[in-house]
Amino acid sequence: MNAPSSPHAESGTTRARYSVLSTRDPVHPKSVISRGALPQRNSMLPVLVPAALIAIQPQAQSAMTAPQTQQGASPSGETDTHLASDRTDATDLASASVDEAQTQHTEQPSPTPKPKSKLKLGAAVRGRADIRFNDVDSSGGQRTSSHLSFDTLALTADYDSDKFFGAAQYRFYGGSFIYGKNAGYKGYPGEVQYLMYAYAGAKLSESDSVTLGIQPVPFDDRYWGGSILDDLGFVYGMEETYNLGIKYKRQTSNLRVELGLFPSSGPAVKGISRDGARYSTNIARADSYVPDGSQNDERNMVIGNVQYALVNDGKTSLKATASGWISSIYNFDTGKNGSKHLFAFSLTGSHGPWSSKALVARQDIDPRNPGRNDMITVSGFDGSYNIAAKGTYAFGEIGRTVNTGSFPFDAYIYANYGRFMKDAAGFKDSERFDLGAVWTSKDKGRVKIYSEFLLGRNDPYVGAGQYVSGAAQGGDNRWKAAFMMIFGYYF
Repeated sequence: MNAPSSPHAESGTTRARYSVLSTRDPVHPKSVISRGALPQRNSMLPVLVPAALIAIQPQAQSAMTAPQTQQGASPSGETDTHLASDRTDATDLASASVDEAQTQHTEQPSPTPKPKSKLKLGAAVRGRADIRFNDVDSSGGQRTSSHLSFDTLALTADYDSDKFFGAAQYRFYGGSFIYGKNAGYKGYPGEVQYLMYAYAGAKLSESDSVTLGIQPVPFDDRYWGGSILDDLGFVYGMEETYNLGIKYKRQTSNLRVELGLFPSSGPAVKGISRDGARYSTNIARADSYVPDGSQNDERNMVIGNVQYALVNDGKTSLKATASGWISSIYNFDTGKNGSKHLFAFSLTGSHGPWSSKALVARQDIDPRNPGRNDMITVSGFDGSYNIAAKGTYAFGEIGRTVNTGSFPFDAYIYANYGRFMKDAAGFKDSERFDLGAVWTSKDKGRVKIYSEFLLGRNDPYVGAGQYVSGAAQGGDNRWKAAFMMIFGYYF
């Protein structure tokens, strides 16, 4: 996410965090930079930050996907993979959230009587190191830049009892090169803030639960891969999205059914963007620096999925998931309601130390804009950019845990690739390749290190100059590279 010379322009420094891939998470560095790095759209920070946040909740995730397993679970039992950051967690305190709590409540009933109630408070502090191989200087010249800075502070609360559960996470960004003075920020920690999630739920039975509040929408799994930055699915608002609504969930040993109604997106909290001070990527009102930016709001979202275990013998698992997302898109300029239809199918497997995922999604958005309808503006991490309205997304990842012997850290390594193939004539496809590793201290899992090497083409989070239009018409159609490391301590 490369930023313009102005706080919200597309020059080298302002959006540098995005170029480096900053993002969802939530404490997620979704882009190479990190979600917390949105101010610099020409950098990779946005992608990387989300990943780091994922490390806040240190409980193991389900074996469905290695990334989720790496990231962690909340006291309520749901595992959150992206507490780490802009695009965010893997066994992080901040990540343990709605999905984790609900999963534990329904999917992992314990034969041992549970305490009547338990409240757990947590926090995570993270820093980051970035190398942007395709950055630009103030005059627009190409250069390689390196940065060592603060990433985020995340505060979490998780409650669990025999009948009720709840969780909340709040994150503080700012005071880093991602949110620099050249992007319009004053440069102090806490200048940018997001309410990642806040929900409460009831356990209707051992298999059924209902959750109300700002929570992850049930579109496929919450996290699709191991990256703290998430993948291109986060850039397009498909992966790790947090909205306000109510969700029903039924979880048995082989079947999961989730259905939710979400009247609106999660709230924007504190930042300098018009409508982007939130963690996840949502359809929103464009900032002035976005060319052909639209003024939209997504409403009345009906989202759900059905997942069935084709194989589940203890050592090997293979799960098939079908998901759907239908909503209305209101345009503030025309006063008209458009529509969004998003469908996906995925296979998620594991065998011993190996894990994998393959997913295909189809997106059709009719924004009813007064001008162009082949693109629409989305926002997140205190910035906004355009995405293609119609296209097909394909994603695949393979990873494995590594036996590190007496080394004090466990390791999970992975490689993934994603491509959004756009329908509009002349639009250039967006692509990302990610090779990364997650290191977790063996003592109590309180120290986490996320390292990622990113290659992106027309990717808002990787390389200067791609932030505003890379996911829509495309940028310069050249491969950009970035390296990011997020390190944190989870209390």
